[in-house]
Amino acid sequence: MILLHGTTRRRAEQILALGPNPRFREPGGLALEDGFSMNLEGGPFHFGTPEEYARGKAREFPNEGGPVILVVDVPDEIVMTSATEWLPLSQGLVQFDPGAGLEELAAVWPALAKAAQIRSVT
Repeated sequence: MILLHGTTRRRAEQILALGPNPRFREPGGLALEDGFSMNLEGGPFHFGTPEEYARGKAREFPNEGGPVILVVDVPDEIVMTSATEWLPLSQGLVQFDPGAGLEELAAVWPALAKAAQIRSVT
């Protein structure tokens, strides 16, 4: 299943190289364990499109290389492990949390990153 993650170029490159970091801390931000969220390629986008999110992050962090979309083909069975009663896939948001798909995503990430791509946002 194709999933999209709106972010900045620097962050996308880090994610590709190291995998999603659920403990990522933005400059000046609090350390959280938020998991890792992505959107289904076809939406719906109830929380904004990945492009809008990427543009927002690029405005907040102008020294991180601009807005990009990280595009990753994640096996369907791993995406399904993230679905919950509160965040069903029908919402368009895929939230990988500890115990809900994050470990499975991390385990296959090295193979996925080889096929992932970074798209520039215009």
